[in-house]
Amino acid sequence: MVEKVTVTLVLVLWWVLGEPVGYREYCGNTAMYLTVAEHALAMVSHAGFWHLAGNLFVLWILMGRLYLLPSVMIALVMSFVPAFGLLWPMEGLTMGFSGVLFAVVGIKWGVYCQSFAPAGAYFVRAAVSEFCYKIVPFALIGVLIPHVNWCLHLYCLLAGFVYGAWRWRHS
Repeated sequence: MVEKVTVTLVLVLWWVLGEPVGYREYCGNTAMYLTVAEHALAMVSHAGFWHLAGNLFVLWILMGRLYLLPSVMIALVMSFVPAFGLLWPMEGLTMGFSGVLFAVVGIKWGVYCQSFAPAGAYFVRAAVSEFCYKIVPFALIGVLIPHVNWCLHLYCLLAGFVYGAWRWRHS
């Protein structure tokens, strides 16, 4: 609860008092101007009230542990993948907290799927299959929605999933 209140306060205060910060695809000489700070500030910036409200809604409906620190780190690292067009080029300006939220969901599902490991590989495969048809489509639906960085959502979700599965095995 403390994490949710803190994140909500930071996001709302930045929206009210801060200057929106985003990043675009970097190519050629502009890559030298790319900073980690831009990507970090882009996570707390939002394109408008409804963008902020949507992210806060998702934050507050998430149950259980948030894994906030690893999710922020995953979202920060993954934000550079589409910015450099490494796997899929992005279009337009990117900002918002949704990468972190997708990483949270990925970690939670990775932990969930690996929790079946003692029961056997069949149950782990069934849980991973459930992840693929219940959760991954939420990241892919962004392909159809203009001005949504669906590839960042997908990268954060999948990286979170891998981290969650790894974390469960090594905890």
